[in-house]
Amino acid sequence: MIATSLAQLHFGQVQFTGLQLRGSVDLCGRSLLLYAMNPKSHTVLLIPGIFDRGSSLLRMQHALGDAGFDTHYIHLRYNSGWHGMEHLSSQLMAKMEKLVKKGATCTLVGFSMGGIVARYYLQSMNGIGRVHKFISIASPHHGSYWANFLPYKGGKQLRVGSEFLRGLNQSIHMLETTDPVSIWTKYDVTIMPHSSAKLGIGTSYEVPVILHRLMPMSSKVISLMKKEVISGME
Repeated sequence: MIATSLAQLHFGQVQFTGLQLRGSVDLCGRSLLLYAMNPKSHTVLLIPGIFDRGSSLLRMQHALGDAGFDTHYIHLRYNSGWHGMEHLSSQLMAKMEKLVKKGATCTLVGFSMGGIVARYYLQSMNGIGRVHKFISIASPHHGSYWANFLPYKGGKQLRVGSEFLRGLNQSIHMLETTDPVSIWTKYDVTIMPHSSAKLGIGTSYEVPVILHRLMPMSSKVISLMKKEVISGME
């Protein structure tokens, strides 16, 4: 990972001049993954999980608001996932365009399914350049056995070994520019196996929270999340 301001950078036949860049460079010269760095905004978008009724992330919203962040709770329609993650990620993209100043980046915080909605936006909808920090909380990055009981599109996408999740995880390196964080608990019986909530890159925090639904309301989780959001502005 690099984040630097370069007067001039040559890579093969490509030349970047006067750009502030972030990303990674293969030391053997095989690949280059760099993004022009947009200014960081204090906007934070909170993306709820499946069947959310509009209250699971309110404590987080208030905590970030008290810390001076412009925090928005994103209400997704058909949040059962009936129409698939693509449908929900499209709503997130529309909210991004409305709430985040053009040319600036923001922080995304996704709880449970909300973390997967965020990942599809970031990795498959060209959202990676609009986000400087991505935090997932108890999200099934590698699927959950409980999704086998959801016989519709979104449920199938969240199953262990699904083609949808395999596709996201094959390009997981794209998330490196968002300094990703995953917060999880080994007591989670909704995300099974519970290790599925570990993203596999970036920073991972294990917290002693006994229930999946209590994760976004936990003082420990909120404290970690707020610390990471603040550090993401540096």
